[in-house]
Amino acid sequence: MYDLDKPDNDGIHKTGAIYNFAAPSKIVSKPVGQRNNLEIKVIKQNYTVMINHQKVIEFIVNKQWERYIELQNHDAKSKVLFRNIRIKER
Repeated sequence: MYDLDKPDNDGIHKTGAIYNFAAPSKIVSKPVGQRNNLEIKVIKQNYTVMINHQKVIEFIVNKQWERYIELQNHDAKSKVLFRNIRIKER
C-alpha cells in the first residue's frame, strides 16, 4: 500500500493502490493532514481495499505472493502517523 496522506496524482501509486499492481477505482481519501481510515482484507489471492468505508480495490492475484506488512513514508521531510493497527489471522 502507498502512503495514506500522499496527494492523489500518481495513477497506480495513488492512496489505496496495491503498489505497482492495481490503482484504486476512485479517490475517496481526505485532504492531506486529515485522518483516513484504511482497511485491507487478504483472503487467499483476493485483495480488498477500503478507504473511509468505501471499496476502492477488489483485486485477484494470479499467483500466491509471499505476504508481508510494510508501513512506509517515501518523503523523509514529511511526517506520517499510524494508529489502531490490527492484524487478524483467519
